[in-house]
Amino acid sequence: MYTKEQIQTNLRSNREWIERALVVLFERQTTDEQMSGQTQVFNNIGFNGSDSRYLSYCAKWVMSGRHLNDKHFEKCGSRLPKYWKQIMELIKQRGN
Repeated sequence: MYTKEQIQTNLRSNREWIERALVVLFERQTTDEQMSGQTQVFNNIGFNGSDSRYLSYCAKWVMSGRHLNDKHFEKCGSRLPKYWKQIMELIKQRGN
């Protein structure tokens, strides 16, 4: 099992983790949130209100089969560590 610190480090600096986290967190958004790119239900699931537009854009980019460039990689890496609890939850659910 991963620790909080390990998850945060990976969400900050590991390209594979960052791109995967964008997708799984985006998938946790409601359908309306996914379509609009804005958080509408404040339930601590998916992206928060201040990150939703940008991170949804990046998630859709990755889901289209492309990778983040260095600028977006760094920007996402600075925003994603705060979502470590959701990622830990998902890891536990999947038994990895």
